[in-house]
Order: sequence, then C-alpha cells, then structure tokens
Amino acid sequence: MDPTYTGAYGRIKVYETEFLSEELLRRLADSSNVEEISSLLYTTFYREDMDLFSALHKGVDLLNMAINHRIISRNRISLFAAPTPGRETIRAYLSKWDIENIKSIISSKYMGYEIKESENFLVSFRDIPIGMFGGAMTHDDFKNLLNLGTIDEVVNRLSNYGYGQELLQYMDRYRKSGDISILLAALEGQYYTRLQASLKFYNGDEGPLRRFISEEIDVRNIMVILKGVDMSVEYERLKEALIPLGNISLAALQEIYSSGILEQSVEKLKAYYPAIEEAMKVFYQNRRLEVFEGLMRAELYRKYMSIFSQQSLSVGSTFNFIMRSERERERLRSIVFGKFYGLSPESVRAMALL
Repeated sequence: MDPTYTGAYGRIKVYETEFLSEELLRRLADSSNVEEISSLLYTTFYREDMDLFSALHKGVDLLNMAINHRIISRNRISLFAAPTPGRETIRAYLSKWDIENIKSIISSKYMGYEIKESENFLVSFRDIPIGMFGGAMTHDDFKNLLNLGTIDEVVNRLSNYGYGQELLQYMDRYRKSGDISILLAALEGQYYTRLQASLKFYNGDEGPLRRFISEEIDVRNIMVILKGVDMSVEYERLKEALIPLGNISLAALQEIYSSGILEQSVEKLKAYYPAIEEAMKVFYQNRRLEVFEGLMRAELYRKYMSIFSQQSLSVGSTFNFIMRSERERERLRSIVFGKFYGLSPESVRAMALL
C-alpha cells in the first residue's frame, strides 16, 4: 500500500458530508413544483452554487447550472486530492467532460448553431448550459475552438490538446459521407482507449476499477443499440459506433439489436440487468430512453461504490467520491426535469431511483 493515499483519503472524506441524504432526495422528489425544489435545495450546500447564478437565471435554468457547478467543484477536488500515482487515471476519466464539449462544438459547426463560452459552461444562444468545464481543457482552450469557422479547423486545432490526431484519420470519410457521427464515435473510442491505458497496476488493487470501466462501456454500447432500434437505424451503421472494450461482446449486442423492436431488445437486456423491466414502465410514461441509462448506471454505481468505499488506501476511494458526485447530479436532474415536464410523483421517484 502507498502511504501517500492516506492524505488523499482524508481530504476526500471531509467533503463527503456535503452529499444529500436519501430522506432529502425523497422530499425533493415529492415536491409539488420546481419552486419548492429550489427552496429545499437552497437549505443545503447547493446554496453557494445557486447564489452564483441567481442574478441572471431562475427556475429550471438556475437549478441546472447550480447542480452542474457543484459537480465541477467536486471534480476539481477529486483531481487535486489524488496523489501522483492515481492522478493520471483521474485526469483521464474526467476528460469525458472535454469530450462532451468537443462533441457539442463539432455538432454546432455542423448544424450552423451558435454556442459560446461563459464562466463555467458552454452555453447556447439562449444562455442555457449545454456543456461544462469539468475536464482538463480551460475556458480559453474552448474559446479558441469556438472562434474557428469550420470542422476542419476545429479538428486541426484539437491536435494541440491531444485529441486531433485520432480525428484526422477519419476526416476523409467524414467529407465523403457527410456523416458527423463518424467523428463523434471516434472521440468516444479514443476516450475509453486512453482511459483503459491510464490504468497502471501500482498498488495491485486496481482490478475493480478496470472492471468498472469495462461495464461503463457496456452501458454506453447498450444505449447506442437502444437508440438505433428506436430510430430504426441499420445495424451496420451502428456497429462503427460500438466500442469493443466492454464485457458484452459485439455479437451479443447485435443479438440485442436483432429484433428491431424496442420492447424485445429490452427483454433481452434482462439477462444483464434484471431490473430493467422497471425502467420500461417509466419509459411508457415519458418516452425518454434516458430512463434505461439511468437504471443501468445506477446499478453500476451501486455495485462499485460499495467496492471502492472499502479501498481507503487506493485510487478507488477517490473514484467512490467521483461516482457519488455523478450519481447525485443525475438523480437531482431527474427530479428537476421530471417536475418541469409534469411527470407523476411515482415516475419522478422511479427516475431518481428512490
């Protein structure tokens, strides 16, 4: 065991008192409207985040920005709390927020939409946050990308940040087909390949983290399949977007896709996620595929948070903090947007996994 992890564990533990209790989450889910959610959340540590944006934003927009800002702060805590041996892996994992922002910028150039950089987020022309700065790239880095005029220019500039070289080899195919999904899938593939490569065996107890990342790739691949089935996209087009680094084989994913009917695909998923049938009930009420991702990711977090919480002298303890932060964000957003769209209290609780 590396004693340098002792200090990291202590620094992380200090901030764990900020997480919301299950009781408060249930009260938020049972709130009658967004205003009541705001009042309750203002009594917690989220008050600091809400105060930052309350002069310009109200209602759902304010809550969304506050919730996102809180996880940005926690990501920074995670990165700087981890000692040197684990910091490369933490940085690689958190670069997913860079990837999301890059995807948003490339998509905006493709569709001719305008987005801009604010203090903490990429925002649309209506000042609604569409991506947050939780990774390694800075505000100025993204401002430089936003000032460029074309996708070619963006990809070339990305070489300065370690992302462009992978994309350059796909540019000819993109130009010929006009299919932007080729570039977006390449970014995600690059992210997971680098993340797995960052997992060096230092303490000898990094095995659970490797398994967690493989299962996270499974969730991502399954969502690609479900979206493809729902939109009647041919499997050959979907296949290129799948990342062959998870536990569920490409052949098994094709079998899940093969029926071409969402209900039957979900039925096949019960072999991997027995509780997914419950998500189907919620899906029938709001027709949002995110409910499936929420359930699968919640099961993934529940499984590995228990394991990582016992690894006090390992990078796993920092990942436990990151996962608790991400899980709280997802549950709060489910509650807020569930109320905003007028879903029943039962549906909101189900989406928030309460």
